Amino acid sequence: MENNIDMNYKDLLIFFIKILLPISLIVFFLFKSTIHVIITSNIDNKDVEIKVSFRYFFNLINITKTIYPISKSDEEKHEKKKNKYKEDKSRLKKLDLKKIELENLIVLYKILRKVRISEIYSNLSYGSENIHLTSFIYVLVNMFYGNVSNYFESDKIYLKVSPCYNQNFIKHKGILHISPTIKDIIIFLKGMIHIYFKIRKYKKVKYGKEARIDEIDKLYKRSNGHNA
Repeated sequence: MENNIDMNYKDLLIFFIKILLPISLIVFFLFKSTIHVIITSNIDNKDVEIKVSFRYFFNLINITKTIYPISKSDEEKHEKKKNKYKEDKSRLKKLDLKKIELENLIVLYKILRKVRISEIYSNLSYGSENIHLTSFIYVLVNMFYGNVSNYFESDKIYLKVSPCYNQNFIKHKGILHISPTIKDIIIFLKGMIHIYFKIRKYKKVKYGKEARIDEIDKLYKRSNGHNA
């Protein structure tokens, strides 16, 4: 009997080592592994191109998507969404964004701050024959660059602006390379879902109250018309 119990314990131990331990290690590796998200932008006057690349597991998974310019199929989808947005615009205007707690937004901001930024690259060269406008843009861009370097910690950072006072043009090359872990993404998505349901709950309560008020107004008008 004791031998059988010992065998059962040994079997359980072997099962744990062979099955549960590798699964635990894989889950731990997945949670700690990083996804490289690279956003690149190229602007040459009216020619604008923005791409997003996703790289994972030693670049074995490498997906690149052009965000802009939009392809014809994507443009049709975008138009449908745009029309739907116009239909719901009146309702969206009614939503009081102040009802979204500031604490939730601060939590999301803190999560984003923890995400590792591998590279920030921005090289802007532009020109305008309007000297005052060129100087104003130069000051504005430098202020923006200063805030970026102060608020974001990056492994590599390169920020440059080159103004020109006798030509009208704009050229820009930008790279934003972030490396969030799977854990960071899950936490961020949970935060977004939490805010989304708070908005839905608020809209449901608010629109429910408005519907009841409308019904009361209609009944009041009907009763007055009948009495008259």
